[in-house]
Amino acid sequence: MTIPDQRAGSALDAARAYFDAWNAHDGDTVARLVTGTYVDPTLPTPIRGDDLAANVDGLCAAFPDIRFVEEGVNVDGDTVVARWRMQGTNNGAPLPGAPAPTNGTIDLAGIDVITTRDGAVVDVVGYFDQKTFVEQLGLQAIVMPKDEWPVSFGITTRVDLGNTSVPGAISFTWIDTDELGALQARTQDIVTALASDPAFIGFRSMSVGGRQVTFTMWTSPEAAEVALARNAPHNKAMSELWEGGYGGTAGFTSIWQPFRLNNQFGTCAACGNNYVRIPAGEPSVRCECGGTVEATSYL
Repeated sequence: MTIPDQRAGSALDAARAYFDAWNAHDGDTVARLVTGTYVDPTLPTPIRGDDLAANVDGLCAAFPDIRFVEEGVNVDGDTVVARWRMQGTNNGAPLPGAPAPTNGTIDLAGIDVITTRDGAVVDVVGYFDQKTFVEQLGLQAIVMPKDEWPVSFGITTRVDLGNTSVPGAISFTWIDTDELGALQARTQDIVTALASDPAFIGFRSMSVGGRQVTFTMWTSPEAAEVALARNAPHNKAMSELWEGGYGGTAGFTSIWQPFRLNNQFGTCAACGNNYVRIPAGEPSVRCECGGTVEATSYL
């Protein structure tokens, strides 16, 4: 597809040349047409030039069939307000922070406010719902507080098989990485393979910034070492990490044994007592009212 050069003309012509460049998946032309800056809800600050070209190319790599369908245009002097629908399938590159393409499709409504001058695009401000965008792809939109030193926030993953065995060991690891998505995908492979191992009790991971942290509960330290040694995805990941994979820059691994195991406590559904003590290792206890309170997983 040939992208028309942007010459002096109407604001509408300039806006349509801009959308033609997007639909041609031509980041360089989009960047050339926007003489000022571009910003949308995914960007912390406006961008221009090479950064804009890279942004366009990245989105087109993630959605190889992406296109913007015009739904309506309003022109007020040098300002164009364009309503569009962004349509495409995420079967190319993974989105930033995602371990793999989702293969999900989007049909997302949005608006661009395009400022022009002498028939040339100056600034573009895009508006769309980020929550709808990620949910259409089968992902979750998670809202968390802003990091403020010394506290940082992230996301966590829990694998709970309903195993209420008392942990005899906990493995604790962390890896600092520039490729968090790839590391998370490999972690999922490892845990899936471990789920059927009799030594495995439960798992939790946390991602904060570029650090991936994992806690895994085991029946004993010895059983943990045996289970990890025979876990093919784990061994492959370790080999790849030592060879420079996953963008790893620092890390730590360990196995810990419990020093003290206190009682669990739970709520009795029969009487509402919310502090029924469950001794470590007991699957359930009888409340004073006669109701049964079940223990839950320790992680």
